[in-house]
Amino acid sequence: MKKSLVLMAVLGMLLALSVPFTSAKAQDAKPRDEAAVYKDWYDANTAKDYPKAMGFAKEYLEKYPTGSYAEYLKKWKVQVRAFQFNEVRKAKNIAEELRLGKEALAENADDLDYLYLLTIDIRTVEMEASPANYSHATDAADYSARAAKLIEAGKPSNVFKPDAAKSVLAYLYQTSAMIEGKNSNQDKAIELYKKSTATDPANGILNTQNYLALGVIYQLKFSAAAEKYKAIPEAKKTADPVDAETKAALDDVNAQADNVIDVWARFLALPDSTKYGKTADSVKSELTKLWKFRHDDKEDGLADYIKSKGTSASTAAPTSSAASATTKS
Repeated sequence: MKKSLVLMAVLGMLLALSVPFTSAKAQDAKPRDEAAVYKDWYDANTAKDYPKAMGFAKEYLEKYPTGSYAEYLKKWKVQVRAFQFNEVRKAKNIAEELRLGKEALAENADDLDYLYLLTIDIRTVEMEASPANYSHATDAADYSARAAKLIEAGKPSNVFKPDAAKSVLAYLYQTSAMIEGKNSNQDKAIELYKKSTATDPANGILNTQNYLALGVIYQLKFSAAAEKYKAIPEAKKTADPVDAETKAALDDVNAQADNVIDVWARFLALPDSTKYGKTADSVKSELTKLWKFRHDDKEDGLADYIKSKGTSASTAAPTSSAASATTKS
């Protein structure tokens, strides 16, 4: 997904550049401290030293919240912060971006644009780096969830167009899923990956990523279930009848195998899977093994099964235990 280049329109070269400076006579009529703080801001702003001017603007607003220039400086501060935010985004300076973003969100907790841009920048600059950096993942999880809630409620954005809301929402769900997966919250990650796919089912790139990630999670669940079943004494496995605990353990192995088969077949059915090269080859190899495990060591029907997952009806969302295979004993 392309990142937005701007947070919001910064009119002209900032409204502040055209603000008139009060005359000496007008200044003399004001308390000296207020005039001095304002003059410091004015001089720094005229010199385009925006970080310094921001400090004076904050000082003025803290000391004189109802002062003559308070309303103007409030608007100026919002626009200059947006300008600074855009600059640090270009530099991929996440620490400074977070500082400015948190400052803006402290004033307006429901600013969708800051929430969205902070989320995608933490993800693309850090989480998707090599090696991955999840040091700000907690912030990203918070911002992603808050942004998604606002979009779900119909809040518009200055960054993306209304017709892109569905795609953005799916991307946010996917980002949250990545973080939950990293934190070993497998069930929550599965829920969010499925929600991402269901939100934008026609998004091939996004859903290829979702199905691959779901396959990895389900494979971990399958391995855990297989180890649990393996630990059961052989006498219990071969008993007639098999006790409920042993049967439940085997059923879990088969269910988790079916889940892996389902989502990896969906992954391979999407054209974008071919971009994954050796990863896609590995998926096909593991999928084949699991298919044979669930079909009496036969590969028959696998190609047709994968093909069936490429239809619009079947790519909407992965389901549990979807292979419809014979239970292996």
